[in-house]
Amino acid sequence: MVITLMIGSFVAILNQTLMISALPTLMHEFDVPSSTVQWLATGFMLTNGIMIPITAFLIETFTTRQLFLYAMGIFAE
Repeated sequence: MVITLMIGSFVAILNQTLMISALPTLMHEFDVPSSTVQWLATGFMLTNGIMIPITAFLIETFTTRQLFLYAMGIFAE
């Protein structure tokens, strides 16, 4: 369990680091100023922070199988 939590924490930090390093490319590709692209990174981190307690609630409420099938149904559409 501890190893799984450590891997999850590492991936979350890696995700945020990759987003920050992609800012110059996003600015160039979409031709937007840095302030606009920084809002993208801020929104990404806020979404991650909001989803952590929601995920904990869903894990306590539903079975793993139900959550997996629901997530696959949402993302498969």
